[in-house]
Amino acid sequence: MKPDLTLSEAFELYRKDVIVYKNQSAKTEEMNRCAMKSIVDFLGDIPISELEFDQVRKWTANLRKTRTSNTVRGYILKLRVVLKHLKALNYKALDAEAVGIPKRDSRVVDYLEVDEVQAMLHAVFQKGAGYTKFKRYRNRAIIALMFSAGLRNGELCAMERTQIKPGIDSFTVIGKGNKPRVCFIDPVTHKYIDEYLALRDDPYPALFVSEQQKGQEKINPGVVQMVVKNAAIKAGLEKNIHPHTLRHSFATDLLRNNTNIVYVKELLGHTSIQVTMTYTHVVNEDLREIHRRKHTVIHA
Repeated sequence: MKPDLTLSEAFELYRKDVIVYKNQSAKTEEMNRCAMKSIVDFLGDIPISELEFDQVRKWTANLRKTRTSNTVRGYILKLRVVLKHLKALNYKALDAEAVGIPKRDSRVVDYLEVDEVQAMLHAVFQKGAGYTKFKRYRNRAIIALMFSAGLRNGELCAMERTQIKPGIDSFTVIGKGNKPRVCFIDPVTHKYIDEYLALRDDPYPALFVSEQQKGQEKINPGVVQMVVKNAAIKAGLEKNIHPHTLRHSFATDLLRNNTNIVYVKELLGHTSIQVTMTYTHVVNEDLREIHRRKHTVIHA
């Protein structure tokens, strides 16, 4: 066995060996940091070899007092992968399989009807004081692409303009876990992107930039969030709309049009079909309405 590590050293080793090495997202690194801080605050920075199941159980119970079920689940999953990594490196550590995984909260996702997306596209393209032609064309292309391809905010921000090729309706993005996936766009979205790019006279590679005069500044997720929220407000939508809502809407639209959920999983880039199942509640609601309207009621 190798020399012992403290809890914080174990999480840091995992961060360097896996998160940094595999170029995982900043969100993954932040979850690793938060899980480490939480368990160290509760148990102290004890040697990893002294960590026992009962201590993990008490930590989990304490977490549930102030954290959501999904956050608790995320912290436990992070502890498990750290323990598995240590075992693989021949450190003495608690068996990860002894640490149970809390169930994921069932949740109902927000989504937009297609006519609501159309309303946002119309609203975001309207002229306004201080609202430049560049931003009108850029913002319309952003909303159309997110809905057309089901992109995550970070995926959209990372795109380069060479990924969108004339006459080609597909492109590849690098999603979560550094995994590539093929995405598709419709002809109207392609047209919107082409019209936006026609306004660009800079040599910079980013598909979407913050300002026309500063083309080297790749757009960031905060700007995209504001673009989407402002478009929803202008369209008069009362829902709490954010960039991921457009991704939810992409998935929901596919399922409502009888797309096999396995294909939806691939189009979204999910690693597990269970995550994709989150969207099936919408189809279930459609079926409930069909049952209510079409099925003969038995009278007493």
